[in-house]
Amino acid sequence: MGSAPDGYSFVIGTVTGVRGLSGEMRVKLQSDFDMIETVDSVQLKLGGTTYNAKVKWIKAEGKAVLLRLFDYDSREETEPLIGATIYTQKSQLRELDEDEWWFGDLVGLNVFTTGGAPVGVVSAIVDSGSYLLEIKDGEKTYLVPFVKALVPVVDIKAKRVEIEALPGLLE
Repeated sequence: MGSAPDGYSFVIGTVTGVRGLSGEMRVKLQSDFDMIETVDSVQLKLGGTTYNAKVKWIKAEGKAVLLRLFDYDSREETEPLIGATIYTQKSQLRELDEDEWWFGDLVGLNVFTTGGAPVGVVSAIVDSGSYLLEIKDGEKTYLVPFVKALVPVVDIKAKRVEIEALPGLLE
């Protein structure tokens, strides 16, 4: 994902096609729609080119997400953007609920068992169809499914994650 100097570092998704003649873009999301439905400006990056644009509207329509940008008013203007990655600023996203986190905020947190024993540090989030916490402890690496039953506590302020040390999980 790579950070941009102007703050456009949050990936919304990818332009997968154009619908109709008025420049509506189909978008494959890499985030939840409810996080991005109030976004008002984006950057589209394709190859080495960056396009800045203001959002006219973004809406979910069935299983599709459609995006309409100001100054892109025809199919001919938006077709060259197919394949572009769409970024926005985190400041434009809705506020997170108390029990929500950005995956990037989990990296670097100390991990303990629910009994208090130190396990290691979250080194990455692995997306393998479902999310896994990659936890490193010196030379050992553990992969723990990121589900509430196994990861009941995430405390960003205390920089702490707790996991259920089920038999075989940390072997």
